[in-house]
Amino acid sequence: MKCGRVEFDAVELDDEIHKILRNQIGNITKFMTIGFLGRWEPEVDALLRLIIWKFSVNKEYGTFGQQLLSVRYGGEFNKNKAYLFALLMVGSKYLKQRSHEIASAARNPTVSGKIKLIFHWADITIQLASLANLLVFLTEGKHPTLVDRILGLRPVSVAPPGQGRNVGYSYMTRELLWHGLIELFVFAVPLINYHALKRRVTNLFSRQKVNAGNRGVVFTAGSKCAECNERPVLPHHMGCGHIFCFYCIKANHLADEKYECPLCGFSSEDATSIKPLRLES
Repeated sequence: MKCGRVEFDAVELDDEIHKILRNQIGNITKFMTIGFLGRWEPEVDALLRLIIWKFSVNKEYGTFGQQLLSVRYGGEFNKNKAYLFALLMVGSKYLKQRSHEIASAARNPTVSGKIKLIFHWADITIQLASLANLLVFLTEGKHPTLVDRILGLRPVSVAPPGQGRNVGYSYMTRELLWHGLIELFVFAVPLINYHALKRRVTNLFSRQKVNAGNRGVVFTAGSKCAECNERPVLPHHMGCGHIFCFYCIKANHLADEKYECPLCGFSSEDATSIKPLRLES
């Protein structure tokens, strides 16, 4: 676990080193023509990564972050694996940044659409594989990155005996687990549609509601919003016999296209069915 923690720290240090150098390039080029760096940003980023790789992995068989923590790639690591490391780390990120331009280069719209779809699913696959690798790393403490696992790379300590860091086992385990959980939440939470999930759970455990679509809407002094149960503000309806505040019905419909009336279960087909209530004078 201790070695796994050092490997994880090395990955974090490498990211910070890249960000620092990237910010320095931004400061140097900020007085140039507007849009110069933005136009060639993928190429500049790839060149920076290649320079970092040249003076770290290719030369010392370890990233700068690993060297700061007195570790390096050991075992069967050689020049061929160093070149594959650069191809996967630098080439994959460059292709991702230029995926739109590569797809747009195809004159046939059908081909262009297929290329965009390939890049899209490749990106999703890599993210899922990286998440799975992180979960496996938390259990076995080996290969903190997906590239390390693909190439079978394992850093080894080169620190003199007695100079390693002494960190409590319980502290390391707790910190690794929390970091892994945070990574999982950051990846998974934005993918969940909580409003649609709430609707399905409610329909599953509540009694069957009667669909009251296309009934007449009656507005009285005692009418309340079907969602917030308060006096309707800017009263609207969506085709059933119940009244909503404009913000209540619009916000819920934007979050869940199949939003159902909480009182009768009626679901509007599209946003055009949401209309203001016309009050007769």
